[in-house]
Order: sequence, then structure tokens, then C-alpha cells
Amino acid sequence: MDDYLPITELTPLPDVDQARAWWDDYHMLDNIREHSEMVCYVALAITDWLADAGVLLHRKAVEIGALVHDIAKTPCLGTTRLHAQEGGEIMNRLGYPELGYLVANHVYLAHDHPLDETMVVNYADKRVTHDQIVDLDARFEYIAERYGNGDPERLARIKTGLENAKRAEKLIFSPISLRHTPHDIMLLQRPK
Repeated sequence: MDDYLPITELTPLPDVDQARAWWDDYHMLDNIREHSEMVCYVALAITDWLADAGVLLHRKAVEIGALVHDIAKTPCLGTTRLHAQEGGEIMNRLGYPELGYLVANHVYLAHDHPLDETMVVNYADKRVTHDQIVDLDARFEYIAERYGNGDPERLARIKTGLENAKRAEKLIFSPISLRHTPHDIMLLQRPK
């Protein structure tokens, strides 16, 4: 994790209106906007649960990171370009390197990554297929079906992704397990 950029209270962040304006600037499709809104909703719920247990994360960074995590998804559709890396580069160019790190790592997270804002957004993304909250197994079945293409190497990476997501789930829920479980995400009411 040589390039790890932790988010602190001094980390500059755009506001929500700016994040949504970038959706227009980067021609984000409506379904990706809806997905991003739901990932944001799940990520903020987790952040609040962690805060209640004394694990304080930068809530605004989680919110903005979730809203922009797929900023480069639309232009990368149908190509071999990697939307996480391109999204990270966009955030870096816009002057937000910590958000760049978060966006670049929302698909694959290092096995030894700490519990932080990036992990929460990464995990929340793994709990949302399109704009529906799902469990990890259902999400990774979808990923394997949609992106695996029957390629053993891709399927092995997807399997590793599921293992990493389960590890993240344990880290996230360990401090809050007396109040919340991963199943509680399924019980969240869809935002209006």
C-alpha cells in the first residue's frame, strides 16, 4: 500500500453539489447515478453505525467518495479501460488525491487494507447491484456472470474479490456486532 492516502479532517473535499455536477461533466448514465446514490446510502449507514460504536470516520469523505466512485464508468463501458483507475486519475486531476485513492481502490482493495473510508465505500459498492441492496454472495455471482466471461483468470480474481469483501465485512462489523450484522444492510429502507 505504498500509495495509501489516508483521509483526515484536513483533507480537502468538494461538496455534494459539486460531486453531482461531475456526474453531468462525465456523462454518467442514470442507472449509474442511481447505483451511486444507493452505495452512498449504504456507506453512510455503515459509517453511522461505526460512529455509534466509537469508530469515527470522515463522514463527508464517505459520502462524496460513494457519489463519485463510478465517475469514469460511463466512458469505460464497452472498452478494456479500467473505470476505477481512470476515476482515480480524474479525482487527482481535479485536485483531490485522497478521493483519487478511494475511487481507484473501490473495485479491488489490498488484502491488508485498514478499516477506513475507502474500505467502507468499497464494501458498500459490493452490497449494491444496480440500485438494489444484496448480500455479498449475490453481488459476486452477478459480477462473475457479467464480467467473468468464463475466463478462469478473471473468475479467480472475482473469487479473491469475494474473499477480500468477506474480510472487509468482518473488519467493519467487528466493532458493531453487538448492534448490527451484515444482514441489517438488507433491512435498510430505500431512500426517497
